[in-house]
Amino acid sequence: MDCPECGGKLVEAHAVEIGNIFKLMTKYSEPFGFVYTDGKGGKKPVIMGCYGIGISRLMGVIAEIKNDDKGLIWPKSVAPFDVHLVHVEDPSTEAWAKEAYEKLTAAGVDVLWDDREDVSAGQKFADADLIGIPVRLVVSKKVGEGKVEWKERGSEKWEVVSLEEAMKKLQ
Repeated sequence: MDCPECGGKLVEAHAVEIGNIFKLMTKYSEPFGFVYTDGKGGKKPVIMGCYGIGISRLMGVIAEIKNDDKGLIWPKSVAPFDVHLVHVEDPSTEAWAKEAYEKLTAAGVDVLWDDREDVSAGQKFADADLIGIPVRLVVSKKVGEGKVEWKERGSEKWEVVSLEEAMKKLQ
């Protein structure tokens, strides 16, 4: 099929409506007496319109196209948090996790802190993948004091970095 305007080829494709525009015309301006004065001094009803983006629709589209078999992969630009901080429970490392959280939030980083005590490390990692925050930082005895395990969602690679280095990477 050709475009009736330009003659170019039209392509059929699937799409999702995430926003809309309504031409309200004078439906609301006339009943409310919402008028303007034209150049000749006459009163005329305002021609109205409205538009909007459906946030819940947008989230659905992101979930549909930004995922893998483990869960969501939020784009950094719209992620609800910058970092998913996972503390692998060990009473001796509680202060390390708290320090990481405080330094990150003081630097303006939005942090989701998984400090659940009754859940295994594997479950925390699975939940982090399911939620899909762009970066997972792990505080544990294995990683060491002042360090975190850095892993980007959607990647299998991880590395141990200092907390300061992680903060620089997040800026």
